[in-house]
Amino acid sequence: MLPILPVIPGESLTSYFNRMAHFHGRTGVYQFLDIIELSRGAVMTPKEPDFARIRSLTGLSDVTLSRMTFRPLGGRMRSIAGEAVHAEFAYLDKTSYCPACLLEDGKLDSASAGIRVGRIEWQIESIRTCGRHGICLTRRKNTDYGERFQLMSAVAPDDQTLKTMVAEAERITPSGLQNYILARLSGEIGPAWLDGQPIDLAARACEMLGVILAVGSHIDLRAVTEEQWREAGDVGFSFAAKGEDGVREGLQLALSRFNASGSNGGPQMAFGRLYQWLQFNSNDKPFGPIREVVREFILDNFPIQPGIDLLGTPVDRRRVHSVQSLAKAAGDHPKTINRAVILAGLASGDPDQSNPGMVFDAADGEDLMSRIRNSIPARDLQEYLNCNRVQAEQLVRTGTIPRLMPNSLKASGVLKNVALADADAFLNRLMGAATKVQAPSEGMLSIVDAAEASRWPVIDIINGILSGMFAKVEFVDPALKFKAVLVDPREVREILTRAKSEGGVGFDEAARILDMPIHGLNALSRMRRADGAAYVEERSVANAKGIGVRIFALDDLHAFLKEHISLKEYAEARGVAPKWMKVRLDAKEIVPISPKYELGRVWYRRADLKM
Repeated sequence: MLPILPVIPGESLTSYFNRMAHFHGRTGVYQFLDIIELSRGAVMTPKEPDFARIRSLTGLSDVTLSRMTFRPLGGRMRSIAGEAVHAEFAYLDKTSYCPACLLEDGKLDSASAGIRVGRIEWQIESIRTCGRHGICLTRRKNTDYGERFQLMSAVAPDDQTLKTMVAEAERITPSGLQNYILARLSGEIGPAWLDGQPIDLAARACEMLGVILAVGSHIDLRAVTEEQWREAGDVGFSFAAKGEDGVREGLQLALSRFNASGSNGGPQMAFGRLYQWLQFNSNDKPFGPIREVVREFILDNFPIQPGIDLLGTPVDRRRVHSVQSLAKAAGDHPKTINRAVILAGLASGDPDQSNPGMVFDAADGEDLMSRIRNSIPARDLQEYLNCNRVQAEQLVRTGTIPRLMPNSLKASGVLKNVALADADAFLNRLMGAATKVQAPSEGMLSIVDAAEASRWPVIDIINGILSGMFAKVEFVDPALKFKAVLVDPREVREILTRAKSEGGVGFDEAARILDMPIHGLNALSRMRRADGAAYVEERSVANAKGIGVRIFALDDLHAFLKEHISLKEYAEARGVAPKWMKVRLDAKEIVPISPKYELGRVWYRRADLKM
């Protein structure tokens, strides 16, 4: 039909045909549709044959027409502006309009020449505010099927009533979610995580996350007002726009509020309607990626046992424990567990007061309680290792064999014990550094006798053995354990005197001074500062066979500790679990000197922490 009637920006297809009826036929839209033999349904939700005919009648392009209506795709799916959405995205069963827009349309000098114009965005569920006038859209249920056509002259009241509605309307800013939806339908690129999912699922994710944060986690969704949904969309979008990390940030806020309220319960109590929507929704409509993000967050923060169906997928393993869940699984007393996991740095809290919301790594917690159950008092180490009392005390005091809670003054009772696994590990390393012989070589003595003959302390000799400093280390009868190990006092005196005179310590002792695993010290010795200098200098001392033994300068070790601090120590000083302190430091973009896997622990520059 010529001339082609220009489309008003944002106009719906039904509104356009209403204006075509006046422009080309000087008649009402329904009579006009009868004349051109096109049904109302074909204009409201045009199928492909209808769409092709509309295109030929109007002369409008596919792109323009696709933005003016919801086209059926089969089942409960629709298409708008090239976006496939579920039927719920459109308010086809409700009448929606902005009274201020309709009043402007009614003026003879308006773009529509005095004809009220229906906007397609008014039919979108998550569009609740007029961006032009800053007022809430008016919405009500349709009174009959005919109102689905949304002929504004029929569904909206007279001008005087519209004026009253505008005068009484509260001025409201469109939500970030609304702005995102309209921009995306116009072809603009937005936040990647939201753009990567169907637009209706992205919108629903924002609103359901936002509703528990802005309105209430257990609010009756049927009672949520349009303004509350607008606020929910705004809040939810502010988090979801940052992707998965942003969603987790929003979930953490909800969880922190829940814990601060003193409430007890699982994820349904903490996340209310969001959890129920994702867990119990019985229809086949997908949820989008938010479901997996929420599921992962729950597994990281609630002691969900294996086999439970969580948000559509069975749980394969427990990731975290609470004090109560570990007590139930392991059979240990909750008070002991609470004190142990806090003093061990697995979680932050009060060692004397259990917090129901506190969780910690399940494997670490189970391993800790196993170590506690399989431990002995330090005084029994003498018999276990077959050494004397002084030697046992030295091994524990120097950390060569650590206590269960080596760094806490609050440890008492069983928590001051020594794990048998640590005692066995020490003994295995000590015996592993020695060579089995049928009879001792000439001059070889037990560690205690060698200490007396060489005038070097027993603990220094032990450190030398563990660091591989001595060429000759033997044992005859492994059943003698500690007393089985033999060294040459002359080699002991020579090697230790030379190393100490140069201000150095062996590899094993250096690792213990830094509280760093063996592989961590290996990595540190290879690392370089920004200026190319080594963090710790490594030297070599030849043993009796001329083989080089690694020695580290004490000054370098102490300088490293002065300039750096481990995440564990930094978190403990502030009463926070290392896991959560890492999150805080990451948020401030404070980076460690290397990944955890390299040094076995996360280390930071004290200067970066402003210490």
